[in-house]
Amino acid sequence: MRFDKVLIGLEVQLAEKSFNNYLPSSVTVIGKALADVALTFAKENKTGYFPAIDFFKTQQNVDKGLIESAEQVAWLSSKLAREKIQQQLQAIFSSIHFQSVQTVAFSMPRIRQNQTDAVEQLIAHYTPDTVKIELVVTMMRRDSDDDDARAEPYARKMMFRWLESVFESVKVTNSKAL
Repeated sequence: MRFDKVLIGLEVQLAEKSFNNYLPSSVTVIGKALADVALTFAKENKTGYFPAIDFFKTQQNVDKGLIESAEQVAWLSSKLAREKIQQQLQAIFSSIHFQSVQTVAFSMPRIRQNQTDAVEQLIAHYTPDTVKIELVVTMMRRDSDDDDARAEPYARKMMFRWLESVFESVKVTNSKAL
C-alpha cells in the first residue's frame, strides 16, 4: 500500500445556473460593464493592452460599486468552485488540499485590441465566473512499484471525468507527481 501525491492545476468555469440562488442578475453583466471600462480606457490612453481590474480601483471615473460587485462575485465563484471540487473529488482521492484559488477576471487579460473578437474575449475575461485552482491530491494505491508514472495521468483523467459534468468548462492546465 502506498500514497501518491499529485499537484494539479485547473481552470474551471461555473455555469450560469450556479449563481441563480445568489445573484439577482446574470454574472455576465459585470463582465460587460468592466469590458466597456477597459475598452474606453484603452482608446482614450492609446494603450496596446487592457488593464487588470485592480488598476481600475485607482481610476476616479470608474464606478467603485462595479469593482466591489466584481470582487464579491469573484469571492462567491471561488467559494462555489472549491465546494464543488471538494464534493466531487472526495470519493476518489484520500485527501484534497487547495494550494491557490484565483478568479481569472482579476488577472491581466491576454487580449490585444487588434484581435477580431477582442470585445467578446474581454467580456469573457472580466466576467468573474472562471477560477484557476491549484490543488494537491493524495491517492492510495495497492501496487508497490515505486517507479511507475501512473499516478499523474490517472489524477488528470479523474479530474476531468468527475468535474466535467459539474462545471461549464474544465481545463487541466498542469500536473506533476510529487
